[in-house]
Amino acid sequence: MKKLILLAVLFTLLLTGCGAKNDELLPATYDIIGVWEYRMSELDQQNTTYDSGTLTLTGTVDEGTYVRVGANGDETTGTYVVSNIAFSLYGDDGLIVQGSFPEPSVLFGTWEWDDESTGGLWTAEQK
Repeated sequence: MKKLILLAVLFTLLLTGCGAKNDELLPATYDIIGVWEYRMSELDQQNTTYDSGTLTLTGTVDEGTYVRVGANGDETTGTYVVSNIAFSLYGDDGLIVQGSFPEPSVLFGTWEWDDESTGGLWTAEQK
């Protein structure tokens, strides 16, 4: 009897897992386009600023490109994607930032380099 119940549960999971996939992202809740002031800190040193500067996002509310100018004046570019209140930034320099909007003009999340050498917390406020 236990085997029959287990098989029934597995069969149900198989059927629900094989349903149609919805790969479309939800539309963005807030408008990310514009200029933002950001701050990065390492996870174990949150009081110390790893980098800060401006982030200018252009495109649509759901996806586009950005230019990041760090505290040292270096300019890097990348792409962004927004779904509902979640966002992801992918830098051409290997920076990956993922997080959400705790409120319309504030971004909060985590960052790391694509080689996973370091990472931490990331915040930004719209100017």
